[in-house]
Amino acid sequence: MKLKWKIGIAVPMAELIITVACWLSLASFREWVRDWIYFARVETRLMLHPPPPRCKMRQAEFNSQADRLGANAKKLLKMGTKKREVVQFFESENIPVTFEPLDQGYEAVGTIYLAGDAACFSLACGDDAASIGVRVDVDEEGTVISAPVVVGPMYTDCL
Repeated sequence: MKLKWKIGIAVPMAELIITVACWLSLASFREWVRDWIYFARVETRLMLHPPPPRCKMRQAEFNSQADRLGANAKKLLKMGTKKREVVQFFESENIPVTFEPLDQGYEAVGTIYLAGDAACFSLACGDDAASIGVRVDVDEEGTVISAPVVVGPMYTDCL
């Protein structure tokens, strides 16, 4: 009699555990399938409609502009450069500059925004708009105390 009683409890418990496990895994499985379908659509769109050549040229222009900006920043914003020359550098590159306080000292920060092209629209990064940022650590008087950092190009409307 005891064996029947144990089986009578064990079978429904096993069924309950299997049901809960299936229910929990089904939600994650549906999410995985949804992601797979989304990325498959993006890949199919890129294969059927590759970006125009001018989009690759724009990307190359963005990269060369960031490289040129980085080279100029390393050349002109050396350690010991005074605030007046820091501001002149940002003005010569048409980058608005702000001096933001940090835990120790300040940071001169400037960002330029590059307009996008509607022909380069993609699902992942919108209309290809980008930004390039320059930052350099300065002391209280605005004298450069570290090497400049150029970040970018970073696409601004990516998912």
